[in-house]
Parts: sequence; structure tokens; C-alpha cells
Amino acid sequence: MEDVWKARLDSLDEKEKSSSVLCAGCNEVPVFTEEPVSMVQKLGGSVMLRCSAQPASAKLIWRLNGEQLLNGDLDVVLGPGSLLIPALTNLTLGRYQCVASTGAGALASVPANVTAASE
Repeated sequence: MEDVWKARLDSLDEKEKSSSVLCAGCNEVPVFTEEPVSMVQKLGGSVMLRCSAQPASAKLIWRLNGEQLLNGDLDVVLGPGSLLIPALTNLTLGRYQCVASTGAGALASVPANVTAASE
């Protein structure tokens, strides 16, 4: 189990490691309670990925193919514990990961591959 955690931590870039939230009581390393799952959808269809972690104060960010996503990037909508792709395009296909961080560290979720269904 420790090897899995180390591999996920090693996959984070320095920016994500240093952007941990600092607050009183945030000395717990995050643990995922829900991780995103791979999805197959037709182009133009919607996709919802979910992610949650403990402690509740953990900051969640999303990555697509290793690059951090901000709300509105590629028309993606980020909500508390979710990522919505309203209309799947070739630009929104790929490998998604949720990253949870606290003052004690950061952890990347298992990757979720979003792929296009053949017509």
C-alpha cells in the first residue's frame, strides 16, 4: 500500500506539492473516499467524473493528461467533488486524475480514461 501511495505522490509536479492548503487541523494526509472511473461516451455526449477525499478540508484539483484544469478550460465545469464535460470532444478525451492536497501532503487518484465510443 505504501508503494501505491509513493507512486501517486511521485506523479505530482512540484507546483501541486507546494500548493497544499495550510490550515489548523489540516495535518492529515488526504485519503480518497471516491475516485474517478473510466468512461466511454459518444462524441457530443456528457461525462461526469466524481472525486472526494478526507479530510473534508482537502483541496481538490483535476488534471487532464498531466495538465491542471481550471473551471471553464475546454468548456469543462468543475464543481465540489465533480468534473462535468457537457459535450465530449476530441480535446476532452484523455486521462483524468483528481489530486487531493492538505498541509500534510498531496495524493493523486487512480487515472480515469475518457474515451469515445465508436459509432
